[in-house]
Amino acid sequence: MVNPNRLVKSAWIAAEVSRDKAEKVLVVEAYIAVSPLEGGFDADRYGRLVEDVRRILADNPDIDRASILSVHRESRCAALFRRGACEEERRPELVA
Repeated sequence: MVNPNRLVKSAWIAAEVSRDKAEKVLVVEAYIAVSPLEGGFDADRYGRLVEDVRRILADNPDIDRASILSVHRESRCAALFRRGACEEERRPELVA
């Protein structure tokens, strides 16, 4: 699903279920910092990863959203993507 590269440790599909809805979530665990608040954040490398994730979401409309997590657990940072106003274009919207 996610092309193997030096930025991604692993990726999987998870289900998030609540009383009102269920969502299929692509979870991507990255070796890089995913927030400017983290030390060593590289906007170019993160941007390449985001583009890969957006491509995957565009190619798989059955996936509701994605979450990119850093393997640096102490950061507690994530970038979330959710389908929104751009639903017609099939382009996920970044939700920070």
